[in-house]
Amino acid sequence: MTSKLLLCVSAILLPVAVWAAPMLRLRGAELRPIWIQQGTNGPTNVSFEALNEGDGTLNPQARGSHAWLTPAVDAARPCSFDASKSCRPVRVLFASTTLAAGAYSGVITVSDPNAIDAPQRVRVTAYVNGNVPSRLDFYLPPDAGANDAAAVQTPSGPPPALRATTQTGGPWLAVSSSGMGSFQFLYTHRIQATVQSGMAAGDYNGAVAVSGSSFAPDNKNVPVTLHVTAGPIARSLSQVRLGVVAGAAALEQGLPVANGGRGTLTISGATTAGGAWLTASLADGAVRIKADPATLAAGFYNGTVSVASNAANNPLVVPVEVEVQVASAPLAEFGGVVDAASFDSPVGAGALVSLFGSQLATGVAQAAAIPLPTALSSTSVFVNNTAAPLIFVSPGQINFQMPFGLGGLVEVRVERQGQRGNTVSTGVARHGAGLYGFSGTTYGIAVNASRGDGAVVFAVPNIPAFAALPKAAARPGDVLVVYGSGFGAVSPAVATGAAAGADPVSRVTETPRVSFGRGAFGPFVEPLFAGLTPGFVGLFQLNVEVPAGLGTNPRTPVRLDFPDGSSSNTVEIAVER
Repeated sequence: MTSKLLLCVSAILLPVAVWAAPMLRLRGAELRPIWIQQGTNGPTNVSFEALNEGDGTLNPQARGSHAWLTPAVDAARPCSFDASKSCRPVRVLFASTTLAAGAYSGVITVSDPNAIDAPQRVRVTAYVNGNVPSRLDFYLPPDAGANDAAAVQTPSGPPPALRATTQTGGPWLAVSSSGMGSFQFLYTHRIQATVQSGMAAGDYNGAVAVSGSSFAPDNKNVPVTLHVTAGPIARSLSQVRLGVVAGAAALEQGLPVANGGRGTLTISGATTAGGAWLTASLADGAVRIKADPATLAAGFYNGTVSVASNAANNPLVVPVEVEVQVASAPLAEFGGVVDAASFDSPVGAGALVSLFGSQLATGVAQAAAIPLPTALSSTSVFVNNTAAPLIFVSPGQINFQMPFGLGGLVEVRVERQGQRGNTVSTGVARHGAGLYGFSGTTYGIAVNASRGDGAVVFAVPNIPAFAALPKAAARPGDVLVVYGSGFGAVSPAVATGAAAGADPVSRVTETPRVSFGRGAFGPFVEPLFAGLTPGFVGLFQLNVEVPAGLGTNPRTPVRLDFPDGSSSNTVEIAVER
């Protein structure tokens, strides 16, 4: 989540009034992958710009996360996008002559200890000898239509050609490409394997021919094997990224491993590579990985976890990246203050908010009483120098309530045991509405008040993680209760940090309409109630009747549209006739 927020927010120059400190902004930091010929250094013409949107003088410094990534900050010059402004170019340099072929990911950190919204991070990807693999293997169960895909990128220039060639077992291999206009900056290709009707268990061979790429090593024939198996198939994360503090206790967390095939997946062990700092263990059939910074200096370290099992794709290898940080004051991420429901920004006044960062607290603590406290485990959050009510604190995340009555850009900082952290800005909107969803799904946290004694409105096929929850798909005429955050000002008003009352209830002063479709076509419904949930702090709810015209759809979208043109995120519910 954090890299996406950083890149999205860093592209926007937020309007400011007068700030008492420099404010760091980056332009052109959405860097495309870089292709490098093996045995050479990368290009020298890759750069982005740092500028000051606050007061005073900005003194940016930049550092790379790995020895192959060596940024340099140049002297001030007129900005490329506006000659009336002054920018400091940050050149991205690649010391890559000793790198083996493969994909490399690094981070450039741009900092100024006196600036608001610093430090900021820019992720850099380098493909040494290209991103086209030497071969591909897919593992799928013998179910017609089961599919898996791999994404391959090629650089700018004339559009390259990718085509599936000789295949055994029928046309199970297909290639599609996006961004195929002439001389695009980047081409993305999808190589997909799909099990055909009647395919028995076994191995099926094919190939993809790549030609015409402007990067010569891309042009080759890629063997592809589809392994159709009636046994288990191990699936996990594409990469694990962890943050630890130098000299602190080891960080341990679970590595989820699921079965994408048939039968019962049995995990028999886990091993690691990359250094003694990374270990893995097996407890009750679950894999746990541990990163121990005891012998590590500050920096980035890479390793892998290999999970042994009875799966057809045994062993399953998962890359791990660990950042070891110097012990410091709390560090809030730029772009890391987001609505707790939608994980988006700007946030709404009175909304429940999540703040992401590192070294935010010494432990984990949760509020035990209402009104909410302004300190938990010796940690506080200040919004415009006023302590905000806290719900939950941990080293990497804090949940708090954004005070009512705020608007525009505000300053947010964390203090831990008297240590003052960096300051970040975030936008507070009249409506920063977010709808809560069940983790790992597209479904909103909504209950059917008309049927099923308040059952959740999931699709009829159960989602395994929530199989125990009672479910009742919505029918036209049913009344649903949908939960969210940041719906805006309410009447009667409720004090920040206090629970909403029940008599009278607090309704929003500007009522949204509810969309049960995508885009601008509806259908739209006026809610029966939109306001704060009695007895809770900052929790909004929407009571709405399902419109008569809706047909059966296990993934019916739901969204709020406000009179000022703002909208919430979209969640889904299950609807049946």
